Amino acid sequence: MTSRDRMRTALSRREPDRVPRCEQSYWPETIARWQREGMPADASPAQLFELDAFLGFSLDNSLRIPAETLEEADEWVLDRDANGVVHKRWKHSYHAPAAVDFAIRTRDDWERHRERLAYDPARISTGVRQAISDAGAAGHFCTILPGEPVWWALATLGMENGLLTLATDPDLFAEMLEAQATLALRMTRQLLGEGYRPDAILFSSDLCYRGGMLFSPASYRALMMDYHREYARLCHEHDMFLILHCDGDVREFIPLLIEAGFDCVEPLEARAGNDVRELKPRYGERISFFGNINMDVVATGERELIRHEVISKVEAAKPGGGYIHQSDHSVPPTVSWDAYRWWMDLAREHGEYVP
Repeated sequence: MTSRDRMRTALSRREPDRVPRCEQSYWPETIARWQREGMPADASPAQLFELDAFLGFSLDNSLRIPAETLEEADEWVLDRDANGVVHKRWKHSYHAPAAVDFAIRTRDDWERHRERLAYDPARISTGVRQAISDAGAAGHFCTILPGEPVWWALATLGMENGLLTLATDPDLFAEMLEAQATLALRMTRQLLGEGYRPDAILFSSDLCYRGGMLFSPASYRALMMDYHREYARLCHEHDMFLILHCDGDVREFIPLLIEAGFDCVEPLEARAGNDVRELKPRYGERISFFGNINMDVVATGERELIRHEVISKVEAAKPGGGYIHQSDHSVPPTVSWDAYRWWMDLAREHGEYVP
């Protein structure tokens, strides 16, 4: 099987030749540590451990506000992005940037900026088209990120203000969702109409936190689910998958995702309570799972603890397909090169499907 075939088979909830193994994110400090501990400097973990590609290409779903640097110091930089959100970014750390100001806070702000979401063919770059073609030729699984409306609205308004807006002015929130979804779906249809065939739409949308969903199931059904269903219909009409990247505790969210038509959820943060050993038997015939190897366990370096973490989860999740092996978020610098190699050896050994 090509890597792409393997990924597509697993996401179709059928058994490929082996469990796909991916990793989307290593902290830069992690790679630096591993090179000090013996990892060859001229090879990536993907090359060394035959990881399957999971590529993502973004479309321009922004407000197209001119991006600019506002202030800079020795340790940080303050910049405004294309949605008018001002972030404080740390120069020497991989920690997430902090959002500190927003162009859209009120309905008046939205009315001034909403036309900036107008469709324009130039929102799909030539580079994205070429990248999709190149991925297909290389046998790599690729996704497009056209924009997920709920996360876009929350990020553009600011998380606290966004959730307050959802609660106190749901009509405004709904207008923002509609405008964003209209743009994203039109860009996706444009690509498909031109003959480009990514394997999936990926929503990188942290709609949960450690305590569960950011909003109630009732709010999701009333304001958000129909947009997700439209994305799912478009995907399934074109032999594509709809995948949600969502940090936090997704356990309450999963039945709603199934109802909306999602094909897969990742990365299944273990420290938030997600456990594929429980989720696969309960939901595995209706949705695929991706990730869930607990980095807190791997970071201990204790081989027996790592063995139990990897083997028990692989053996629980791999029957019938529907599982892709990966960390439960990203690989931090607390994980040693020796622990990572041990993890990869176990994943390789126990991920094979016996004919």
